[in-house]
Amino acid sequence: MKRMQLLFTCLLLSGFTAMAQATDAYMGQFLYKYEGGNVYRVTVNDAKSMSWACIEGSEKGASGLEKPERFKVADKIYFATWVEKTGINVSQVINLKTMRVYSTIIDGKERYVLSGMVVREK
Repeated sequence: MKRMQLLFTCLLLSGFTAMAQATDAYMGQFLYKYEGGNVYRVTVNDAKSMSWACIEGSEKGASGLEKPERFKVADKIYFATWVEKTGINVSQVINLKTMRVYSTIIDGKERYVLSGMVVREK
């Protein structure tokens, strides 16, 4: 069963790659306000990198500079994924139509699924 799930995931992601173009990445500065109380400032200056800093909540003070794989899935909807220096895997769907973010964070054997609001700052 796990093999089937992995195959499905690989096929799904390869479909995103074929349909999407990383050069269409969203640009600007955003606040991601997660329902658990954490607020992150995310800055996207180009299609190859992004920075983030937790400005409120239990992770306050944490920050990083990432080089995500990022794809346009549909009009104003993006998929991004990266591995942080700590080994934490992050995958997100950012919907700039509804101004929502959906994130899955994998830290070792722990998985966290989060959602929140997106506010454009710049």
